[in-house]
Amino acid sequence: MNQMAARRRLPDDGGRKTARGTAERTVRPRRAIADLRAAGEEGRQAHGQMQPEPIDLAPKSAHEAITRQMVTDLAADVAEIKTRVNAVLWLLAGAVAIDVVMRLAGVG
Repeated sequence: MNQMAARRRLPDDGGRKTARGTAERTVRPRRAIADLRAAGEEGRQAHGQMQPEPIDLAPKSAHEAITRQMVTDLAADVAEIKTRVNAVLWLLAGAVAIDVVMRLAGVG
């Protein structure tokens, strides 16, 4: 038996992967997922709601509120830097385009 298969306690199939072996290994997980989905649907129908419950986004502590504010400020700073970089790139592209047009026109 292969050492790797022995450690994982998997049957050694000689390194061959067959469609039947793959299908047999996926039957239990697929059935479990289907059962969980069905149970969730039954639970929502029993409570008379079809939409998931809303998530509470209110901060639970002062640290969380401060951290959230810092992340929001950082996102605004990154957006400003992105705008400035885009402006510089457009300026550079415009300068190159004007240079090309002036050289083709023979003005320079």
